[in-house]
Formats: sequence, structure tokens, C-alpha cells
Amino acid sequence: MKRAVLDCAGASMSFSNHIALPLRTCWEVGGELRETLYWPCRSGEAHAVILMIPGNPGLADFYIDFCTAIHDEFIEHLDIICVSHLGHTRFPDNRGLVYRNKKTYNLEDQVDNMVQVFDAIDEEYVRATRRPKMFLCGHSVGCYFAQKICEQRSARIDRVFSLFPAIESIGETPRGRQLWFMFQPGVRHVLAGVVDMIRWLFPLRVIHAMANASKSLNADNSHLVVDKMLHGPCVNSVLRMAADEMRKISGLNEEFYQTCGHKFVMYYGRSDNWVPIECYHKMRQINTKGKVIMCEHNISHAFVTSQSEEMAMVMTGMLKDELHTELD
Repeated sequence: MKRAVLDCAGASMSFSNHIALPLRTCWEVGGELRETLYWPCRSGEAHAVILMIPGNPGLADFYIDFCTAIHDEFIEHLDIICVSHLGHTRFPDNRGLVYRNKKTYNLEDQVDNMVQVFDAIDEEYVRATRRPKMFLCGHSVGCYFAQKICEQRSARIDRVFSLFPAIESIGETPRGRQLWFMFQPGVRHVLAGVVDMIRWLFPLRVIHAMANASKSLNADNSHLVVDKMLHGPCVNSVLRMAADEMRKISGLNEEFYQTCGHKFVMYYGRSDNWVPIECYHKMRQINTKGKVIMCEHNISHAFVTSQSEEMAMVMTGMLKDELHTELD
């Protein structure tokens, strides 16, 4: 994947200068098709690579503004790769045909395949003349994925950026207690069926109008949800993964953060119903070797809905510290 894209990005043909980023592809990893977005560096020689791991719902498109803003600041030598979670979205395959994945994945399936994603990326870059730094960036439950990758591949990871890390007792958080009923098997199957019925009953323009009227997302993200995620199998996959989060992400792996915490930069919100402030204070006591930061910019847990640029500015500052890069 990387070599073909970089050849295109580094070509002398002027046409490549007119291709808007991110590049978009359908990538097979471990027998599963992954919707993948890729921001290649301009020089063709990356000094650092970020694997961006979404929260839930796991649509890579939610992170386009965030990743683009970061990439623009480090465009010469930073590659960014973002992958959607399995089954969370419909997307075109590399022939332009819509890939309709009707499988449902549990949390272990998702994590195991994400480890394979990291392995495939790392294998490509290890062949480079200058091996770049390997970074993970997780958002919300994506931080749990990043943790699980680091538990297995610590020696190959230089830094993990955990943004609003939902990594413990999710079912006991205020938001988890509020929404737990939606994730139960009977309920989620009914909701998935209702979604399919809505798509059958109403024209797409009406569904878009209803989604926009809810004001829960900006117009772009609202269209993304309707077009790519608002399908019965996708909704079922999103809710199935959420159900597993409630049940299986329980106690914090304190020993891991005491041992490998120095690799982590962890960013917490002041008012976060998925990651209460007690989690920040607890992590400050456990991870004394890493960076555990409290947000001072009033950025919300769901920053991708309206605060991507603000969060990207914070992330840019973190990356400057890591890469020792001064921006013009």
C-alpha cells in the first residue's frame, strides 16, 4: 500500500499536485477489507508515521479535518494513516463498487485486526532507508485499541497519543449508564431493523433533512452518517462493539501503565461523561513517567463533531515536542 502511494506522491508529474488529500483506498488486512485514508508526506521520506485509531462509531471520515490540519503542519515528513473499524461503514472497494459488509465483529475481533493493521504498516516502513518514528493516536475507545497494540508491540512503538482515553469501566461512566440499554442484543437488532425500514420508507433527501434537523452533528458529518453508517448491519456492528466495551473494558491495566507509561501522552477533558475527571487523577498517580494532561481549551470528548481544528492545534504542539520541529 505505502510504496504505490508514495510513488504517486513523489512523481515528477504535475498532475499529482492536484490530487486532494487524503488518498482513499480499500485495504485488505488479515482477510478483512478496511476503509483506509492516507496522507503521504510531500518528500516521499517520512520521518514519522501516525496510525489514527477512531473511537466508536469508527468512521475514518470523521477525522479528515483533524488529520488534515496536522498533516498540513508537517507535510514534508509526516505520513498519517486512518482506518475505519470493521463493519462500521459502507465504502467503495477498489473497483468503485459499494462494499456491504454484513458481518458483525466483537471487540476482540476488532482489536486483533487492528494489531494486524499496525504490523502491516510497520513492515512496510521498516524497509525504508531511514526508519521513521512510529506513533499511535487513539481517540476515546480507540485509546484502548492503542493500548492493546502497545501491550503486544511495545518495542516497535515510539509514542502513543491518547485523546480522551476511554480505557476503563466504560459501563460505569455517566454516559455508559445512560445508554447501556441501547446496546442489549434485542434492542440493537430492533434499532438496526428500524434504520433499514427508514431507508426503505423515505427518500434519501428526507433522511438527510431529518438528520440535519437533529443538530447533533455538523452538516458534513451528518451526511457521512446517513450515507455511510445509517444502514442496519453498520448500526448493529457499532452497537455490538459498544456492548462489548460496556462489559469487557473494566479495570485499568495499572501494571502496564506503570511499566510502559513513558511512551504515552494522555489528554483528558474537564467535563467528560465518558471519561470522568477521576480517571485523570487516577492516571496521574499511576503513570508517573508519561505525560498526563488536562485540557485547558474546553475541547469536548466528541471533538470531531465541531472542534477538529482546536484539537489539531493541541496535537501539533505535542508532535513538535516529539519531533523537535519548529514550524514557520
